[in-house]
Amino acid sequence: MSGPDFRELTGDDMTPEELAALERVDSLLRSVPPPPSDVPASLTRAVGRIGSERRLWTPRRLAAVAALAAALAALFFGVGRWTGSGGPHYRLSVPLRATANASMAKGLIKVADRNGATGNEEIELRVSGLPKLSGGDYYVLWLAKNGKYAATCGTFNVGGDTTTVDMSVSYRLEDYDAWVVSRHEENSPWLLQARIAT
Repeated sequence: MSGPDFRELTGDDMTPEELAALERVDSLLRSVPPPPSDVPASLTRAVGRIGSERRLWTPRRLAAVAALAAALAALFFGVGRWTGSGGPHYRLSVPLRATANASMAKGLIKVADRNGATGNEEIELRVSGLPKLSGGDYYVLWLAKNGKYAATCGTFNVGGDTTTVDMSVSYRLEDYDAWVVSRHEENSPWLLQARIAT
């Protein structure tokens, strides 16, 4: 059974030019051979796989892995800080008392175990309530003996409410009887003090 004639499909309301253009297009379409009766198996398989293959590393999975890695890094860093695995082990904490020369000041000295390789002891000094000094002035942590300055442990300045300074000494603490904080001049009055405890 043949299809309808071209003129039956187009109707009578077209110009001769439009009708000629459509006839050329119709002729070209009719010259194309029909599709094969059997689709090749390789093409059937390829079409069947479309949408079924899944990529392992999608953007969503990459983002999830990155977030997990960041969370684990933060966790391990926090556990390390909490357990104190990186810093010295302080065997002794000594509170410093304010003298009349600095009645609002207070402090704390922490002393670590002596390092067997260097012979030094790590010290952490924490002070608050000392005024900020101007110019080239600074504070000194001293070891005293019989009420006199005997050896320096280190110098520091203060900047805010609380200042923490790490120092290292090689002295035998038991050879002295007091910790002292003063301004850097040797005859400066004592501001903070504590008895040496070993």
